[in-house]
Amino acid sequence: MTKSDRPIPAKIEQRLMELLKMKEFDMQEVNWCRTTYWARRGDWHAILVACHDTALVRIATEAAAARAVEVRP
Repeated sequence: MTKSDRPIPAKIEQRLMELLKMKEFDMQEVNWCRTTYWARRGDWHAILVACHDTALVRIATEAAAARAVEVRP
């Protein structure tokens, strides 16, 4: 089994699922975290921060789009 085939630790998988459920991360962001874990686990915190920053931009964009739709007469 190669590192890329290994499942990530259950604790991290659980946290990713919590973030997905709370809509903090989308499935693309979760999958990116899964695929980069073993290669970059030494800087896992940086991975989560980068993923979270990406999610915040996505959430802000989605919220702005929703507000724009609501404002239309």
